Amino acid sequence: MRNLRFAFFLPLLLLVTSAAAATLTPSTVGYSATRIINAGGMEIFGKVYSEDGKERWETTTQGVRSISIMLINEGRMLVYMPDMNMAMEMSLDETATSRPGLEALRDGVEATEEGKEIVEGEQATRYLVAEEPGSGVRDLRVWVTSDGIPLKMEGKSDEGDFMMLLKDLQRGTQDASLFRLPSGVTPMKMPAGMPGMMGGAGAMPGMASPF
Repeated sequence: MRNLRFAFFLPLLLLVTSAAAATLTPSTVGYSATRIINAGGMEIFGKVYSEDGKERWETTTQGVRSISIMLINEGRMLVYMPDMNMAMEMSLDETATSRPGLEALRDGVEATEEGKEIVEGEQATRYLVAEEPGSGVRDLRVWVTSDGIPLKMEGKSDEGDFMMLLKDLQRGTQDASLFRLPSGVTPMKMPAGMPGMMGGAGAMPGMASPF
C-alpha cells in the first residue's frame, strides 16, 4: 500500500512559487474540508483540518474511529483511537527510511505547471510532480489553489490508480487544540521499521494507517 502512504503526505503540500518550475512545500494556510481518497480499490473519507504544517484527519474505517495528527515542525506523527483511548507516536525521521515521500514534508518536491482548471468551484493550477525514485508513484498531479491549498491529486502506482479530493473547503484559523491529544493521553512510542502499526484506522492508515 505504498501509494496510500504516499498519498497521505502529499495533501500537505503548498505552492510557494508561481513559476512554471515550482517547489511544493508544506502548507501554512488554515482550512478545513472533507477529504476523499480512492486507492487500492477502497474509498476513504473524513474531516481534515490543516494549518501551518499541522494536519488533523478524522476517519472511520470498518467501524474503527481514528484521528491522525501530523506535526511537521516537531518532526512527529500521532495516531489516536478514541474508542480505545489509545495513541501512538512515530518520528518522521524514523519513518522516512520506510516511507518514500516523507522528506517532501520539510524539503519540498519539484513540480511543473501544466495549466489552470476549476476544481470544486475553485480556480486551481495543475502541476505534474517530479517522480521520486523508490516511491512507486508515477504520473502524479496536484491541483493547487492560488493561496496554496491542494484541492485534488491523481496518480498511478504498481498497485493501481489513486485520487484525493477536497470538498466543502472552508478557509480560516484552526483551533490549536485540534492538533493535540486529549488531556491525560500519553502516546506509545513506536520503534522504527514498524510503519504498519501506525494506523489511521488500524492497518489501513487513517487513510489506512494513517497510511
